[in-house]
Amino acid sequence: MCGERVIDIIYGTGDMTEVDFLLEYRKEGIMGGDNIPRRPPIWACSCGCKRFCKVNPDGTDAPVKLKLFKNIRKAPADKINWKTSMVERALQGNMHESIHHYKVVIETELGEKELLSFTAVCGSDAEVQSETLVRKGFLRLKGTRCVSIEVFDAPVD
Repeated sequence: MCGERVIDIIYGTGDMTEVDFLLEYRKEGIMGGDNIPRRPPIWACSCGCKRFCKVNPDGTDAPVKLKLFKNIRKAPADKINWKTSMVERALQGNMHESIHHYKVVIETELGEKELLSFTAVCGSDAEVQSETLVRKGFLRLKGTRCVSIEVFDAPVD
C-alpha cells in the first residue's frame, strides 16, 4: 500500500470525475465507470494507484456489495468545513485566538436551505463567505442568492 487513505470505488458513474463527485455528493470516491469487472475491487487508495478486493481468510473471493452510483445520497453540506481567507491571515499573523468555528444556516431565493460549517475570524466573515459560495455555485444549489443567513457559534469537534 502507498500510505494514502483507502476510499470506496463507485460503479455506474459514466464519465463523472472524482472532483465532480466530491462537489456534487460531498464524499470522496474513485470512479469505477460503467463496466463492472468479474472480480470487482471495492476500495482504492485515494490517489488511485492500488485497488483492493474483499477476500476471505482462506484467500478466496468474498461476496461483496458494490457501491453503485444510483444508490449514493449526498452527504450533508456541513460535513465540509469551509475556511475563509481571513483565517489564513490570522494564522500568518500568529493570531490564533481570533479564529472561531461557526454554523451557518442559509436559504436561497428558491427556498433551498443548507447548514454550513466554517472556520472564520468572526460571524460576518462566515456570512460573507456563505454568500460567495452560493453565488459562485460551489454548493450546487439552484438558487444563486441568499435571502436568509443565520450564524451560530459552533463547538470545536
